Order: sequence, then C-alpha cells, then structure tokens
Amino acid sequence: MSRVLLIRHGETHGYFDDVGLTEHGEDQCRAKGDALAAELPAGARVDLVHAPTARATATARMLRDVLAERRDDLALGEPRPDGRFDSLQFLHEGAARESSGVAAHRLRYSPNGAPTPDWVRAYDRFDTDYGAASRLGGPIDRWMDLVGLHFEPPQVIAYRAWAGIRALDTADAAAVTLVASHSALLRGFAAAALGHDPGEPRNLEHVEVVVDGPRAAVAFRGERVDVEVPTALPPWLNPAYLDDGTRAALPW
Repeated sequence: MSRVLLIRHGETHGYFDDVGLTEHGEDQCRAKGDALAAELPAGARVDLVHAPTARATATARMLRDVLAERRDDLALGEPRPDGRFDSLQFLHEGAARESSGVAAHRLRYSPNGAPTPDWVRAYDRFDTDYGAASRLGGPIDRWMDLVGLHFEPPQVIAYRAWAGIRALDTADAAAVTLVASHSALLRGFAAAALGHDPGEPRNLEHVEVVVDGPRAAVAFRGERVDVEVPTALPPWLNPAYLDDGTRAALPW
C-alpha cells in the first residue's frame, strides 16, 4: 500500500505559454510544503514527480526544498519529469502538444488571407483570450463537456494518469509520491473515479490515491471511493501514447 498525491501546480503567470510561477504561486508552494512537512510520517520515503512543464517543474522543486528545510528525517528523492502527468494535450500536425504552448502558437498565427485552419477554430472554441479566462477555470469547464477532435478528452487524460500511477513504485508501503501536475489531469482523473465532475482544483490542491495492489482509494474534497486500478485499456486507446513517460511538451 502506498500513497500518491496528485497536486495542482502553483499560480502561474498565465496560460498563454509554458511559463513559471508568480510570487503568489511560490508562496502557495511554501504553504503546501509546510502542511506536508507537518503530516508526513517519520522516516518516510518521498518521491517527487512532475509534469514536464515549467510551472509543474517549479512546483515540485519548491516542495522538495521546503520539505528538506523542515524535516531532516525524510528520504527525499530528486524531482523527475514524467510525461504521463503532463498538462492537457492538443492535437496539431499529428502530434500531442501541451495546451499552453498551443495558445502561444495561436497568438503568433497570421492568416494571410488563407482559410482559418481547423486547429485555430478548435482552440478558439476552448479559450478566446488565451489566458485570463483560464485563471477562472472557464475553458476547463467547457472541456469537460465539449466534444472536439483536437483536445485530449477527459477519459483519455484519466487513463493517462492511471498509467503514470501504475509506473510508480507502489510496493513500498512507506513511500509517498508527490506528483506536481495540472488541473485538467486532476479534474478528469477525479471525475472518472467519483462519477461526477468535482469542479476545478485550486492551486496546490491535491487528489489523494492510496494504492493497495489491484485496488485504490481515491479521495478529493471529502469524497472517497474504492476503485479498481485499470490495467485493461479500451481498444480505442493507444497504450504507446498512455505509457510514454518520456514524452515532453513538443516545441513549436
């Protein structure tokens, strides 16, 4: 039995590109680190995993720094990226790309009189100002219900998160894994487990997953459910995509 915390990154400068944390976001990380330091069991092994984005990377590193300052009895691993916990993906030219990078590409797009590409229309339906509305959760609210051909669906992101969890060392009962990830991954994962959309996770809020062999307990905002750890995938999902932990956000 082992414990995994899927943690949303700290407040970022915006969602118009892959950018880092604000000062407030750094303060949020320190507060979360303090809270974790106060409740982690003595001698625990703490592994740190993060999505390969700037905001998730900064979050994982700050959490480790705070834990190292507050506790000298923890076995702290070094933060490592895992693409299975990456942010919401967007299909462009046959490749999965991190959605904030798509926003930056959209802002640079110049039509030059040509017909508007489908990918532009798809992104504009999701987010029309490429950042400000995202802070309020609006685009992600639409994503939970919108059927489109470009954004990674909530079901797929939930299976991707489970693939990342299965790849962790869950045999060590004393291990705690802190995963710095993104709101879409947490929300899609929690909705699949709980059976309803719990709403937008706040910065540094977490979904707890306690893995016990083939089953896991998933807890979020006072709700807790016991579920099977999915190993058999639907035939319409590609295991090579879900299990690719080395994939990082593709540059434009």
